[in-house]
Formats: sequence, structure tokens, C-alpha cells
Amino acid sequence: MDIWMALSPILVIFILLFIIKQSSVRASIWGLLFVILVTLFVPFFHLDFAQIGSSVIKGILISIIVAYVLLFGILLFHLMNEMGSIKAIASFISQITPDPIRQVILLVVAFSPFVESVSGFGIAIIVVAPILIELGWSPKKATLLSLLGLSAVPWGALATGSVVGASLIGMPLQHLGMGTAMLAAPTFFYFAILVVYFAGGTGEVKKKGWELFLVCGTLALAIWWFSAEVSMELAGVLGALAAMAVQIVWIQFTTKKGKQTRLHSQSSAASGEHQSITKAMFPYLFLIVVLLISRLIQPVEEFLLATLVIDLPDYSFRLPLLYSPGFSIFLACIFTILFYKIPQKVITKASVLTMKQWIPVTLSTSGFVAISEVMSNAGMISLLANTSAATFGSAFLVLSPFIGGIGGFLTGSNTGSNAMFIKLQAQTAGQLGLSPDLFAYAQNASASHMTMASPSRVLLGVSVTGVKEEESHILKVIALIACGSLLVILGGMLFLYF
Repeated sequence: MDIWMALSPILVIFILLFIIKQSSVRASIWGLLFVILVTLFVPFFHLDFAQIGSSVIKGILISIIVAYVLLFGILLFHLMNEMGSIKAIASFISQITPDPIRQVILLVVAFSPFVESVSGFGIAIIVVAPILIELGWSPKKATLLSLLGLSAVPWGALATGSVVGASLIGMPLQHLGMGTAMLAAPTFFYFAILVVYFAGGTGEVKKKGWELFLVCGTLALAIWWFSAEVSMELAGVLGALAAMAVQIVWIQFTTKKGKQTRLHSQSSAASGEHQSITKAMFPYLFLIVVLLISRLIQPVEEFLLATLVIDLPDYSFRLPLLYSPGFSIFLACIFTILFYKIPQKVITKASVLTMKQWIPVTLSTSGFVAISEVMSNAGMISLLANTSAATFGSAFLVLSPFIGGIGGFLTGSNTGSNAMFIKLQAQTAGQLGLSPDLFAYAQNASASHMTMASPSRVLLGVSVTGVKEEESHILKVIALIACGSLLVILGGMLFLYF
């Protein structure tokens, strides 16, 4: 009975999301109220009001880390979008080659991870799907391809979900980033092959095989290296830029001479366009430079870590406001406003759009993280970990990526899934005498990949492309594909384990 009560908050969230069809915000709020009631009235998990309050406050404080980054990340996107920068960047990418398959590789395999790494929470769908339709792809196929572009979610929104996961289990972010990159590396190839298959069939997969290998290999290796040597927050951004650069160079070297001449004349005729592309990239370049300075120049890093710090030892919470990526994105927003001389009415419009997206994501994230903290303090996660260890033994290794995947599917958020399950995964591994680190990597990678199949992401995709009648079919297809990625991650776990 105690086992079922420990599991009940997760079951309630599942029922709220998929049977009663409540939003993530409502599911997180009702789930939090439910777990509080359990801790008040079930003796085995009893917490007093002070303990419950402390757990909820700690959950909200952890969520502030995400909210801080997300607020200015979404605002930066809307400021740039209102000034036409996002469309200019994407249009430039689409004009680099007349080959529609190469356009898809460039946009979905390389550019989409870049947008998601900077902005997060599915914004890459909003950017990429309309461009694919303009290039001649059907709305249904554009939706599917744009969803498959969410392949670098562990690094999305400057790795905020990974930051929360690392803080919940006390793991250095760099360590989590390197491990996640190792497990996620094969999935970059997996998703890219499927992208080309859906775009052009088996023949194009064979034809573009070496190209895919080079681009995906660059993406995987660059993300791992930047996670290890620079910072996980920047790894997705810089890794995607490296992949785009390699793809563009490959196109230039492999295009036939006749086509090169045509491309050259197109390029010359569009020199003004190229100039606007350079201008459009300035806010992102500014952000990257600021982040690099804050991470690589030691005196600057030490100053930022020690200045304007929110430090609450009672809640094991510390947030250096100036060192957080949120502050760097804030500076990028100010730079964007000044650089483009954005009028007040555009700033107001961008701010309104930002708040409409930011508030529900922040509320749901806070709810899920608070649920995790209450469950942890009440001993629910420990009980589930002990029971899983006793029931499945080392076979729990096989279940690990699917547990993380369930969280990503349910919440539509790497942050939400990590809040619910990363402690469970790490504690279960400890009970079994296995590496908690490996289970944390699997949780972070698997939760991220299953977000592309979450109902909220699919709904976003079909809403952008206007094919809501295809929602059920697309959900089934993308869910099957995402489950396949869990098998790929499991293969990586077994390889590292043995």
C-alpha cells in the first residue's frame, strides 16, 4: 500500500494530463496539492506544515534558475522576430543550396538545435516549420520534420533543464553535460537519418550518408567538447554553429561547377541580403561573446560569481545573478533594442508575447519541481528507489531511459522530467551499487528526446502549420520515433556499463 501511495502523485499527474486532458500548469498545481494531502494524512509519509512549506519553497527557488533564463531567452527571440532577424537568418540558410534535401539537413539537423539552444521550449518549431512550408514542403511533413529538429533539448534554453537536474542531485553541470553528450551522440545520427528518410526516402539517405555522418559527427563532438571545456550552457549553441559551418563548407566543395557559377551569381545579386544576415546575427554573436568572457576569463568569472548573489543556506540555494546565463541574455536583449533602435510599441508587443509564454511554463516548472521536493522529503522517492532496486535489480538499467522518457512525454519539459525523476534514478542506482552518474545521464538525455513527442509540442507544431486534423497521426508517428531514441540511449548505457 505504501508503494502505491508513493507512486500516486505520478499516477495523478498522468491521469490529469492524458485522461482528464488538463494543461501542464493545472496538472502541476493539482499534483502538488495532491502530494501535500498525502504527506498530511498518510502517516508513513507524514510531514508537518513547516516541512511541506520548506519543500515547496525550495522547489520554487530551484525553478527561479529556469525562469530567470527563460524570461529573457523568450524576449530575445520575440525582439529579433519582430525586427525580421529570425526570418532573415533562416532565409539565408535556405538560399545556400537549391537541393531541397540539403536545405532540410541545414535547417532541421543544424539550425534547429541552434535556435532551441538559445531559446528553448519548442521555439525552434515556430521558426523552422513555416520556412519548410515556404520551401515547398507540405504542412504535415513540415510539422514532422520540425519536431525531429528538437534533438538537442538537453542544451535547450542554455541548458536550463540540465542545470536544474544537476542541482537536484548535487552533480557538477560540466560532468552532467559531458555524460549526456556521450549518450546523446548516437541519437543525433538517428534523428538525422530519419529526417532525410522522411524528406527524400531511402535513396537520399544513401546518397547523403557521408554528409550526414560529417554534420552529425561535428554536432556530437562539438557539443561534447564545449560541454567539457567551455560550459554546458553554450555547448548547444556553439555545437550547432559548428555543424552549420561544416554543412555549408561541404555544400561549397561538393557543388558542381555549373551550379557553383549559378550560386555565385545568386550570391552576388543578393549581396544586400548577405549584409542584412550579418546584421541579423549580431545579437546572437553578442550573447556568445558575453558568455565566453564570463566563463573563460577567470577574474571576470570570479567577480560575477561573488557579486549580487542570492544565497539561502537553509534551502541549499545559491544563485549568482550576474553569472547566470539569464543576465547574459538580458544584456543581449538590451543590445538588440539599442542596435536595431526598436521602437517602444514593438518592445511592448514583444514583452506581451513573452509573458504569455513565460508565465505558464514557469508555473508548471515550479509545480513539478515542488512536487519532486515534497516527495523527496517525505521519503517517497527513497521508497520507490529501494523497491525498484529490490524488484528489478540490475535490470533497472534497462528501465532507466524509459522512466526519463515518461517524464519528458508527460510534462513536455526536460526540466519537469528531471524534477520528477532524476533523484529517483540516482538513488536507485546507488541502492544497486551502480553508477548514479550513468543513470543521471540517461535521465537527462531520454527525458529531453521524449519532449518532442509530448502532446504540448505536437499541438504547437500542428497549430503553427495549420494541420490540427493531423495531430493524432503525427503524435503516433513522432512517439514511435522518440521511443526508438530511448532504445538508442539504452544501447549507449549498456556499452558504457559493460
